[in-house]
Amino acid sequence: MKSSKPGGGEKLEALANLDPYLTFSIFAVIGLATFRLGMETRLLIIWLVLLGLCLIYAEGQDIAMQYGLANMGRGAVVGLVLSLPLLLFAKDALKTTSLRFFPLTSQAVLFQNLVLLAAPIEELYFRGILQREKGLIVAALLYGLAEGIIVLPGVSGYPVVLIAVLIAMALLGFLYGYVYQRYGLSASVSCHATVNAILLFLPSALDTWLAT
Repeated sequence: MKSSKPGGGEKLEALANLDPYLTFSIFAVIGLATFRLGMETRLLIIWLVLLGLCLIYAEGQDIAMQYGLANMGRGAVVGLVLSLPLLLFAKDALKTTSLRFFPLTSQAVLFQNLVLLAAPIEELYFRGILQREKGLIVAALLYGLAEGIIVLPGVSGYPVVLIAVLIAMALLGFLYGYVYQRYGLSASVSCHATVNAILLFLPSALDTWLAT
């Protein structure tokens, strides 16, 4: 994704040069400030903030997508291999986790938020910007922290669960970062989308479909 700089864009250029740690701090503050909002509203604000930070960054830097169907397929396969066994052996636990972390109004809204919005926007920011600027380990750790902030309303009062979420999400962040390094941003997006679809959407959707 390439940026274009119209005349008189000095202020945007200055914003585009913000340190990634500062942009993450902006995200974290907004994520915590919206703690008491409904989850749908909160997620909308969070995705808009991340997308806005990505667009500001793109004003000063190119974000390489490296799009290709083959790369997207590789990313999806990695996500499938990782998540399908968990779906087969821990579907009920995953369903409980998904409903607790993301109490949304419908399965369609859940799919839209976690697969169509979270995967591309989070990968654009955490891999296309943070990992590019600060490296794989830092990006993975900050991704784990970010996901902890996002699901914080669902784990409030359960510190052990929160720690488990931070570790699990950091490991997933490392996986997405590895896929990004090997196959590019589009591959990490497809990997992330596949994992979210299988681990967080399908457990409850399958029960509904089977009951129907």
